[in-house]
Amino acid sequence: MDERCWKVGDLAAATGLTVRALHHFDQIGLLRPTQRSPAGHRIYSSDDVRRLYRVLALRQLGMPLDLIARSLDGDAKNLGSAVRAQLSHVEQHIETRHQLRARLLALLRAIEEATEPSIDQLIETMEAMMQASHFTPEQLAQAKQRHQEAGFAERFAEWQRLGAEIAGDITTHVERGTDPADPAAQELARRWTEVMRDMAGGDRSVLSSIYAKIEGKGPETATRGVLTPQVWDYLKRAFAVGFGA
Repeated sequence: MDERCWKVGDLAAATGLTVRALHHFDQIGLLRPTQRSPAGHRIYSSDDVRRLYRVLALRQLGMPLDLIARSLDGDAKNLGSAVRAQLSHVEQHIETRHQLRARLLALLRAIEEATEPSIDQLIETMEAMMQASHFTPEQLAQAKQRHQEAGFAERFAEWQRLGAEIAGDITTHVERGTDPADPAAQELARRWTEVMRDMAGGDRSVLSSIYAKIEGKGPETATRGVLTPQVWDYLKRAFAVGFGA
């Protein structure tokens, strides 16, 4: 029996991706179709679909596309290392949440028993809250130092202005139903990423923490109204196509 094959439009419809996104994956070598029709159209095999599943699964873990490509094109050891690193990050996050929960329960018991929480309890709880936040103590210390630099307030105001301007332009594309893979949308994603990288001082770990904060607190709260949920969702879909990973 012949192996099942998919045309690019059929695969896009089956997976919820856009044709443009699949074209982009082909262009960057992430997912190249096994076959081409006599007319040059992309034809995807079952193995291609399995690879696409791995790509989307790893993308959901927050891995950038270049790391996904290296992991999938390398051996199982490379892929395993990438997954283990992501798993370690998740487990660390879970552990800090458990610690914060234990401290909060201790404070709640003290309140319910009508006793004054000890200074040690308050300090330990504040430390747990710091660890469970989206930023490490080192990142917070670095941010505090930057805030004290001359001209930081002006730079922060400029970041807010640029972010609001980009978000406004993205809102227009959301309302028009523009494909996130469209060049105009990708350019806005690129501009947004440049602003965020500048705000993070070029530190990728800080940038990841900023995005984690947006996800955790919600875009409107985390960005003080600059991002709406609709704009943030659109930006993430633009990133998923390939830019700003």
